[in-house]
Amino acid sequence: MASDKHRKSFLEGYKAGLNAAWNEMIKLASRGYSSTELGIMAKTKLAVIHRAVEAMATRLAEEGDASGDDKEDEIAERGSYLVNEEKADSVFVYFRDLVRAGARGLLISRTHPADVIRRLQLRDVESIWLSRTPGKAKGDVAVADPTDLVTLAGAVIKFLEAGGNAAVAMEGLEYLVSLNGFQSVLRFAQTLNEKVVVNDSYFLISANADAIKDLEYKLLAKEMAGEL
Repeated sequence: MASDKHRKSFLEGYKAGLNAAWNEMIKLASRGYSSTELGIMAKTKLAVIHRAVEAMATRLAEEGDASGDDKEDEIAERGSYLVNEEKADSVFVYFRDLVRAGARGLLISRTHPADVIRRLQLRDVESIWLSRTPGKAKGDVAVADPTDLVTLAGAVIKFLEAGGNAAVAMEGLEYLVSLNGFQSVLRFAQTLNEKVVVNDSYFLISANADAIKDLEYKLLAKEMAGEL
């Protein structure tokens, strides 16, 4: 189940792709090419289509950097949000923008936090690595056993209560559900949501709706201030 915003974006891109393909076919057909020639050209175009996709991705990334990629403006108010995405990506951008705007940052991820923080070019951000092998982290990275939700929640609450105006980003919701069961993760989210509201902060959770049962995703979404 995708959010309305993501569904609309996908359909707009799908429509644009179909329009481009058929317009190209009309243009080639009007030049008098035979069916065999059209078939060869179509196969050639398909073979290099990845190059066009890569070029567009580069262009969009450059446009995003030029515009500041200011996702903070899409968050209406403080509270907890689900970031519906197949792979944790946008959640880190929202997090980055909130931190750059002055929020204290705490990053919770399955990916080693140092790699994410380096990619986002952030400083003075606390982090927790979800790992079942304690002691592997280095530097200021804390390690949390993903099966110990009580301890993990306690660490987040301690951070929230250290001064408010906090931004917490979490990757790995599906991972936590697979290890602890949905009800435990739901209680975990409910507990933290209350603390987030009380401490005037943000909690951003990356979640792939297609990887979670529809009813479970809806129950989780009900606890949030919104979806992104």
